[in-house]
Amino acid sequence: MLFDNDLNPVLGIDLGTTFSAIARWDGHGPRVYQTRTGEDTLQSVVYLDPKTNELLVGKVAFRRGLIYPENMAIGIKRYMDDASQKIVLAGQAFSPIELSARILERLYKDVAEKCPTNLFRSRATVVTVPYYFKAHQCENTSKAAELANINCIGLIQEPIAASLAYAWQIVQSSNAKKFAENILVFDLGGGTFDLTLFRLEKSPEKLLFEVLATGGDDRLGGMDFDECLFQFLLEKADLTLDGLTDLEERKARQKILEQVIEAKHTLSATQTEYITVTDVIPGRHIDTIVTRSEFEGCIQTYIDKIERVMERLWATTNMQPQQVDRVILVGGSSKIPCIKSLVSDIIGAVKVYQNTNPWLCVAEGAAIYAAYLDNPEVFGRNIEIRTRTSHALGVEIKEKEFYPLIAANRKTPCQQTQVFSTTSDYQTSLDINIYQGCDASVKNNTFIGTIGIYDLPKRPQGELDIWVTFNVNESQMLSVIVEVEGIRKAATLKFA
Repeated sequence: MLFDNDLNPVLGIDLGTTFSAIARWDGHGPRVYQTRTGEDTLQSVVYLDPKTNELLVGKVAFRRGLIYPENMAIGIKRYMDDASQKIVLAGQAFSPIELSARILERLYKDVAEKCPTNLFRSRATVVTVPYYFKAHQCENTSKAAELANINCIGLIQEPIAASLAYAWQIVQSSNAKKFAENILVFDLGGGTFDLTLFRLEKSPEKLLFEVLATGGDDRLGGMDFDECLFQFLLEKADLTLDGLTDLEERKARQKILEQVIEAKHTLSATQTEYITVTDVIPGRHIDTIVTRSEFEGCIQTYIDKIERVMERLWATTNMQPQQVDRVILVGGSSKIPCIKSLVSDIIGAVKVYQNTNPWLCVAEGAAIYAAYLDNPEVFGRNIEIRTRTSHALGVEIKEKEFYPLIAANRKTPCQQTQVFSTTSDYQTSLDINIYQGCDASVKNNTFIGTIGIYDLPKRPQGELDIWVTFNVNESQMLSVIVEVEGIRKAATLKFA
């Protein structure tokens, strides 16, 4: 086993939408650190104290935000697709990268404070991202880690991290020299949904993780369930927040949402929950009982979405649910009874693995991967991860249309060449705009970069061949080569 230094460990961080966690590799396995308040997870909430100008993170930020919601930011991860977006707290504007960096920094400081002053320094840290994140979302996460100054040596997709945590248990408990399973990672957290099907193969020489198919929705999670129950309570109490000032409405929302979140958790264990919220607006209260079936009815639209994502996964792989050997549930929302029942009904209850902690296994897997990057002998064998493209890759053509060269869910490495031509007579230059996404219009996809070609041979429209080659390697790097008569230009881009 690896020697571990308490002052210079390797770390894994699960940067979640609603909760985050940090773990270390201790030489024998992953261990989750507790926060300064003695909990395994940290609420991914940031609050700006207008009196001290201090940014608070975690439970204290959420509690203060219930009183002054205009000073609080929640669900920051959902804004990572737009680094230019401004989140205003107490009149000050912050980017999603800046606020994410604060969460990472707080997690790191909670660990550092357990050691003598100024002596703690992680020698390697890995941060997680959803598999369904696009290029710029991953890049923005990397920037947040850099801003937090945590020595981040890489990112790992959350379902791969969860599978690593599971694989570590298999390596420790199984005496079999060879082992193979089809594993479905069902990751439903506070803000995002990832569905990833793997082939895990263990041999004395190697652990192989081969992604067979992916799916998901980066706008589906526990926060949406909270909003559904919130609206249900308003209707049940015959209340409306219309006519309130912005500040009054935010305060009323936070007051109700605190009880909504607590009720959602309680209804996972009981059939009914009594909810009381006094003075939602002056003189008007919420005082009612909510049943589990009522809550499930509230979120039925999202359950249907989840089921459709699962159906597309089987269609993509030409596999049947019964061919899945194991299901790993990740994320707090995966423990909601109707969600768990949905998975059990489709795959089989006996296949749902019960020995991973859905709130912590992603951070644990990230710590394992950080240890592997730091020293590949951590497993006593090599780790090989074979990925697939989570979104299509292509170029902009006339009328701002998206032309895909590499399809979504294509096994990497892969390569594709396409011949294009000029769209006007005697063009002397051409910008090739590269996008990632699955929409027919480039405006709804993610811009990755541009390759400019100059001094083109002058030809009438449509008579100059332009050869464009996309090549995606195992590390998810996109190489683009553009060739015209006597001209060859290449660029390498990281897309996720």
